[in-house]
Amino acid sequence: MPDVIDKVISFISGDGDNASDKDVLLKQLAREISQNKHAKFYRVRQGEADVSLAQYFFNIYRIIYPMQTFFSDSGKEEKIGQITLEAYLDKHVMDVIKKLSADTIAERKRNSEPDLSKHLQEDLAALAVGFDSPKISAADKCYNLIYSIKQFVRFDFYSLLQLFDPDIKEGDFLTVPKFSPVDATLLASSISVFLSLLPPDDEDNDWKTAFEILKYCNGGTDVIPLHMWESLLLNLKDVKESSIFELIDKLITGNPILKIKTIVPNEILSARWLEHKTHEIREVITGIAGSQRNAQIKAVENTVFGSIVTIRLNYYLPEKGKVLLDKDLDSFTYAPALNHLFTFIQEYFSKELQELCDILLVRGQWTNNHASRQMSDGFHDVVGISGEITKLDESMSDEGSNGSRLRASLLRVDRDKSQARYINSIIGSINEEALHLINRAVSSLITVGKHFKMLMDDCEKKPTELIANWKELFLVSKTPITQSIASAYKKINYFVQLMLLETKPLEE
Repeated sequence: MPDVIDKVISFISGDGDNASDKDVLLKQLAREISQNKHAKFYRVRQGEADVSLAQYFFNIYRIIYPMQTFFSDSGKEEKIGQITLEAYLDKHVMDVIKKLSADTIAERKRNSEPDLSKHLQEDLAALAVGFDSPKISAADKCYNLIYSIKQFVRFDFYSLLQLFDPDIKEGDFLTVPKFSPVDATLLASSISVFLSLLPPDDEDNDWKTAFEILKYCNGGTDVIPLHMWESLLLNLKDVKESSIFELIDKLITGNPILKIKTIVPNEILSARWLEHKTHEIREVITGIAGSQRNAQIKAVENTVFGSIVTIRLNYYLPEKGKVLLDKDLDSFTYAPALNHLFTFIQEYFSKELQELCDILLVRGQWTNNHASRQMSDGFHDVVGISGEITKLDESMSDEGSNGSRLRASLLRVDRDKSQARYINSIIGSINEEALHLINRAVSSLITVGKHFKMLMDDCEKKPTELIANWKELFLVSKTPITQSIASAYKKINYFVQLMLLETKPLEE
């Protein structure tokens, strides 16, 4: 094996004793070319490409030029993929695709189809099953045939022909070109590329279907007639089997062992299309879920706050988050939730609930001190979070620890993109702290709410178990205490729902 490798290296480099072997092989190549049926393409003694070779490429160029023009329209590619799939898919799969089209989904939204997200998920699953079919493989094969046409006809025939006639005009087939012989070494790379792009010549290739698809995508007119393409394929096959181009390329490159690999398209149309459609529908489902959640948030927010203004912070605000998004930076993810929490503590916890808890925890004679202490700790923890929220918000002022850093970096981010990572890390830490405060408040609110529920039940028990002096508390309260407890429990429950809606990520 090492001897073979050494010989190969010697052939390429021309070094050592094997140089004479290489010369022998090159002379043999010259003889093979002179004896080839297409020997006229190359003038061995002069080392020139003959005008007959230019004419050969010109004839191909004239045939495939309409194809070049057709494929130059980038919008055609998506349509070709769509029509190719439609040509092979079963009717029931096509019906599913129609249900998942943008226009149909828009109509289903307008008609307020019940459980639309669920139905879209089911349609998507049915589509995936429909794509698990032998017909899909046939569609991929047909698409690759079309792709092989595309890559072949996009070979730069015009630049190659300019070597033989510098005055030739692109797409001009009325003026007779004036070709002259060319130094063959100028053609080496072009011949290699041409050979690598030759379309497949397997007998089972379904060119008819491929050309019907192209005709449909061309408005019902043949791009070029199928018989003309099939005639060209026969001609290319004849030249390929003669090996004339490989022989010429080996000789002019001085590499008798040169191998040119054909580029075989391997486009997985079905998988790519299904992945794109799946992503598209997932976005629709997420959008529907987002709209539904926004509607839920609005309804719960109205139940908890009514007409009360809930924007209370100075810096950690949704509006300031939008400014960051406009610069492709991370935003203040939990600004709505943190403002709601701050408002809830200010407007309700520190007022109405403070009075109720004073009556229950201070005046109430609890028979279970552990339960009393849990409720008290939960209440005071929520009240204390108000100060921590203020501290976080003030850290984002121009003089604050976070705000000063953000301001300096934002001034430079447009001309120094590396600042974006630094800004996002600051915002990330702020969001993390905001979420921590919200989660802590929710945990404590759940504890307080649970005890309100226990007290609601205890009021009606005979005898009571948690508080021994309910009669005294009834007299102290300005409003019926059972009504106040029930109202507090309900409001806390709604507010916890609001926090979960605003902080829990959307599920696909």
